[in-house]
Amino acid sequence: MRRICGGFEWRMFVRAAVALALTVSAPVVHGQNAARPSAEQVMARMLEKNRERLAALEHYTTERTYQVNYAGTGGEHRAEIRVRAEYTGPEQKRFTVEWESGSKFICDKVLRKLVESEQEASDGANRMQSALSAENYDAKLVGEEMVEPLGTGTPEKAWVLEVTPRSASKFTYKGKVWVSEDDYAVMRIAGEPAKSPSWWIDRAHFDSRYVRRGQIWLPGRNVSSSHVRIGGEATLTIDYGTYPVVAARALKPAVTEAGLRVR
Repeated sequence: MRRICGGFEWRMFVRAAVALALTVSAPVVHGQNAARPSAEQVMARMLEKNRERLAALEHYTTERTYQVNYAGTGGEHRAEIRVRAEYTGPEQKRFTVEWESGSKFICDKVLRKLVESEQEASDGANRMQSALSAENYDAKLVGEEMVEPLGTGTPEKAWVLEVTPRSASKFTYKGKVWVSEDDYAVMRIAGEPAKSPSWWIDRAHFDSRYVRRGQIWLPGRNVSSSHVRIGGEATLTIDYGTYPVVAARALKPAVTEAGLRVR
C-alpha cells in the first residue's frame, strides 16, 4: 500500500484542507416585534453590533483543540493538537501549541499551519462574519428558528438568513446564517464553499457555532468535512474551549427601533 504522506493526492488534500478551514474559523463580537425586518436590516444591525462587541472586548484566554480524521486510499490517519489562545485588544492574538498526538505529518503540515495562519490574520470563523454584508452577499430572510447556543442548554429565537456570495471564491460560502433576535449576534453558520478550495475536493461542508460570554460572542466549535475526488473523507474539528477568562467593557444600553429588537 502506498504511503499516503508521500502521495501527490495527499499533498493536494493538505492544501485544500487548510484553505477550507480558513474559510470557516477577532470575536463577533425583548419585547414584541412591531414588524418583521428585512434581510438587509438584519445584516446591517448584525455588523453594527459586531463592531461594538469587538471594540468592547479587551482580553480572553482559552484552550483550543484542533483535530483531523482522514480515511482514504492510504488508510486511516488522525492527528490532534492543543493550543493556548490569548487575545488582547485591539486584535492582538498569541497562540502557543502545548501538546500534540497522532500523525506528525498532519500535525506539522495541516494543524500547525492552520494555527499559524489564524495568528497572522483574523480567525477564519470570524472572518466569515466580517465579510457577511450586503456588498458581498445576497441574503434572503427565510424564517425564524430556535437555536441553542453552545453550553447554555436554553434555546433562543434567531432569524434565519439564506446567503449567496455575489462573487464566488474559495474564501466565500453559500448556506444559512442564524442571527440572534435578542442582540443580533451570529449564533451559527452552516454551508459550503462557493468555490472548491482544490480540484481534489469535490464536496465540502462546514458548521460553525458560537458561544456567548457575557455580552460577547466568540467561536465555539467548527466542524469541516470534505470528500477527496479520488476517494477519501476528511473531517477537521476545532473546539475553541470554554473561555474561562473574558474581559470586556459594558456595551451601550438597549435602544428600541421600529421593527427591530436591539440590545
